[in-house]
Formats: sequence, structure tokens, C-alpha cells
Amino acid sequence: MAINGSKGIGTTLQTTIKMEAETAQNPSKNIDETLSIQHDWHLNLREPVSQFYLGIKKFEATKTEFFQVQITKLVDEYGFAVMPEEGSIKSSDFTDVSLDEHKNLHVTFQGRTTIFVGPTSEQNLRGLQSAPRSFDVSCTGSTFVAADSSGKLIIANSRTAETLTELTGHTMDIYRCMYFPSGLVVIGGGMDMAIRVWAVDKVPAQKTFVGHTKAVTGFGIIGVGREFLSCSNDGTVRFWSCKNAAPTETWSFEKGKCIDMAMSVDDSRFAVICENNFLSAIDLHGDKIRRDIQLPSVPTALCFSGDEGGKAVFVGFEDGHVAAYNVSDRRLIGEIVTKKGSVTCLKYYCNRLIASFTTGNVLAFPILSLPTSSSIISAEYELTGADCEPVYDMAIYQKNIYTCCRDGKIRTYKAQWSL
Repeated sequence: MAINGSKGIGTTLQTTIKMEAETAQNPSKNIDETLSIQHDWHLNLREPVSQFYLGIKKFEATKTEFFQVQITKLVDEYGFAVMPEEGSIKSSDFTDVSLDEHKNLHVTFQGRTTIFVGPTSEQNLRGLQSAPRSFDVSCTGSTFVAADSSGKLIIANSRTAETLTELTGHTMDIYRCMYFPSGLVVIGGGMDMAIRVWAVDKVPAQKTFVGHTKAVTGFGIIGVGREFLSCSNDGTVRFWSCKNAAPTETWSFEKGKCIDMAMSVDDSRFAVICENNFLSAIDLHGDKIRRDIQLPSVPTALCFSGDEGGKAVFVGFEDGHVAAYNVSDRRLIGEIVTKKGSVTCLKYYCNRLIASFTTGNVLAFPILSLPTSSSIISAEYELTGADCEPVYDMAIYQKNIYTCCRDGKIRTYKAQWSL
């Protein structure tokens, strides 16, 4: 099962907790001004002389300023020259443009550095009828599971993208598919309101769980997968045992459709976001305390922090900003404001928050070292390749980060990141 958060990493959010103490009354508000880059810049490294563009849009600006970067290749050495067009940006604003040993591009602009990471592979899953909308990678990294908007759900070889198995049963749109931790069981749900679970090594064997009255939109796998949670447009989260066909517990939120849900690293808590600007976190043990937080706008994605107890929840919004909430205290810790379109997916990995957007951007922010006072910031990493096409979903296996996009491609990136 691909990680949502940092399962297996075991780090804590000590710096974030410190930030909470310092900003209890005044949560930090960081403004993102990450540079934009030509989506296929990495392909130009093959040529002896070539160009690609960079762009910057100041937060209050109405348009982006673009400038060309000329690449000169001599054997294995690269030289870069920034050539701004007419405008306020000068070449002296760039103090570093260079490649590292992994051919990631480091750009330092006005004192802020972003590392642009090109994909190591781009694959089309030929067994789908349209672009994959939900996607996951197995615990071994050897297979993908992907679903599209026509009811197609497939397992594919992660190296060749060849379809290995088609999982049948769903009709219409599939909104979410996931592996169980074993990598041998797949769960799917969508517009047909049913939840289907397949034992991959016994296809076409499947079990169907019925109870939701509207489309299924998200899952949370508990432990090894004997139990799981589901959320739905009917405004409920349901607790299921794989032994039973009926839910053993139901939470009703009455805050509109449940958009998505997430599990804490230790599976002790889940969180759900609802369309009426609402976040709820519920403990699964003890008194099963429920904590509700009113949100400022429509949420679109969420994930937990990497600490064992799920102390913080990150929420992405339709307007492009991302916020961190202390669920125990029910308060805002801080936020990052972007102009990158709606947030489509969030992952917490190696102390970074990775956010994908409808504009095709995939940005990684170093949560533990973000300013505790409001500042202009840039993403530490940007994963490139999508040409202004929405990135729908992400999955992580070891140091591989995978994205699926409206252009139909599964992109793989190597994360050479330290904790």
C-alpha cells in the first residue's frame, strides 16, 4: 500500500509543535512565489545548445514575467545563462542555476532556492479507457492499481505499464482505489455506491459491501486490512469488518458530501473533510472523541502529519491554499497561500508536505523549516512534467513518487531527500 503520510519513517513534528506554541494567537501565513518552469525542460539537457523558460508571478501581480535560460553542454558539463525579458526581473536576481549529480535543477532566485525534479519515466496505462483518476502502488513497488471515469479498474506492471489484470464489477466512475498493506488485496469505490474488495491472487474473487446511499469517495485501511473505513457523498463515514457485509458503525456529519478522508500513521484516528467547509477528526479508541473544525472555504484534499498520534492535519482547498490544523486544540497552526489552482492531493513524506494542483504543479514544502512568521516562500522541490494538466493523485514507494495526470501519464520521480 502506498503511504499517505510517513508510515515507517517514525519522525515527529517537534518543530511544528514549537511553532504552535509561538503562534497560538497568530498562525503563520506564508505566501508561495515558487518559480514556474517549462514542463519538458529536462529533455533539453540532451542537446548541446538549447533553451527553456522560467517564470515568476508575484502574489499581487496580474501576469507572469518570463525569461529564457540558455543551456550549453560540453561533454558532461552544463552552463546556464539567464536572459530576462523587459521587466523588473534582472539576471542578477539569480545567484545560482545549476544541476546536481541527479540532474535536478537548482535555481536560487532572490535568495530562495527551488530544486526542479524531472520525471525518470512517463508511462501510459493502456488498459484504461480514459485518464486514471485514482492510483496506488503496491507494497513491493512491482504493480500499480488504477481506475478511470468509465468504471475500468486495472492492475498493471509498474515497469512496463502492461495490464496484468482487470478487476470487474464497478459501473460508472470509480473515485478511489487502494491496495491493502499486503499488496495482495485491492479496494475500490465510486458512483455505483458499492465498495468492492478483490483478492488479487484469486481474481475474479471479490466481496461487495453495500450500505452507502450515494457515491463512495474515500477509504481508510486499518492495520493489515481486516477492518477499513469508507466515506461517501451521503455525508457518512462507515466502519467495516472484512468478515461482514454490513457496516458495524456509522458516523453522520450532516455537513454535506464527504469529500475525502485520511488515517493517522498509527491508525488511532481518522479525519474527514466535507463540502460545507468542515473538518472532523475522530479517535477510534477509548471514548472515540470527535473534534470538529470549521474551515474557511471548500476543502478538496487532506492528510495527517507524520507523528504517531496524528497531531496535525493538513487540508488543501479549492482556492489553492493549504492549512495545518492542530486537531486536539481545534485551531489553525499556519497556512501556505498559492495561486496554483485547486489542491487535488496531499502527501506527508520525509518531513515534507507534497501538494498537487489542477494546474499540474506538484510542490514539496519543508514543513519543519518553514518560517514561523508570515513570509514569502518558495517550494523546496517541484516535480515537473505535467503541461498545465491537473494531477489527480499521488502514491509513494520507498524513494519513488508517482503521479497520475489528466494527460493519461503515470510519472515517476526519484526523491533524493533526507529527513
